[in-house]
Amino acid sequence: MQRPQQVAATAPGSDPNRLVASEEEMLRLAPMPHERVVYWGSGSPQAWRILIALEEKNLPYRSVCVSFSSGVLKSPFFRALNPRMRIPVLVEPVELGEDEGDKDTTPKSKVAEAAMGISKLMTQQYRTIVYESGAILEYLEKKYVDAPCMPASPALYAMAQSRLHEANEILSVVGDLVVYLRRFPQDKRNPAVVNAKWASVENELSLWEAYLDGHQFLVDPEVPYLCDFTLFTNVAYAVRCGLQLDGLYPRLAMFYVRLCARASIETTWPPHWRTTFGSKVLTKTCCYCGGRAEQPCVCKQRQVGPPTMVAPHPVRATQQSS
Repeated sequence: MQRPQQVAATAPGSDPNRLVASEEEMLRLAPMPHERVVYWGSGSPQAWRILIALEEKNLPYRSVCVSFSSGVLKSPFFRALNPRMRIPVLVEPVELGEDEGDKDTTPKSKVAEAAMGISKLMTQQYRTIVYESGAILEYLEKKYVDAPCMPASPALYAMAQSRLHEANEILSVVGDLVVYLRRFPQDKRNPAVVNAKWASVENELSLWEAYLDGHQFLVDPEVPYLCDFTLFTNVAYAVRCGLQLDGLYPRLAMFYVRLCARASIETTWPPHWRTTFGSKVLTKTCCYCGGRAEQPCVCKQRQVGPPTMVAPHPVRATQQSS
């Protein structure tokens, strides 16, 4: 199956992976009536899974990668898209109503359509705008049924939906730990708090390790679904933060490697992850680290392998993804 191509950005010479950091630039890249546009941020697990779903469904789209630190998410233009000022946001092409379908479609009428005010085109009356990653995934699955990313069986669908929503628990406990470790230097941390947060992360990962017992994927033995992509993006964020999978969570490690090789994931890999090193904030073993781990060594407590699963700098834990 031919994979979708990201449509070139509207502004001449624009790179779809270049960070958009001003409202002026955002306006230049506003969706044209015929375009499907995704607003996302590099390294956001919630946004990444939307791009993966679009690739899996072979849907053409244009991506606008926004800068979290620029304040552009608080601009009037973006607030018109999502009043909660978070990514991802999906803007669908304009769909003509039944009474409009018979209208003249000559170039003149198309020019007139394209010339409509941006504010008018960006309202729900004229086009579908969806935010919140879970809502976007459900919308895409219901709207574009030709390339399903969920099982047809009601029983398996129920399991896949449960796993999809469950998978966000990983991001919750990992994010909570990462924020704490970054907020306090090592000599200012409360050991009891650190241990409790680590226990939450380890218990959560152990649960997913059990779910994958005897399975390549969460629901179907051969086919990954949206629940798998959601789990993958959350695990990838943890790996980016320095979490070791090898030796500790072997099934999750194989799941991670297996999905890393998938075309939809390789194509949408966060751009800055390709060019920068990740954090060591969750690295807690000394094997091959030369003492550079930020957490106390646990090598004497359990057998571990080399930290080969550490991939290339997580985005800051923020409220700007959903």
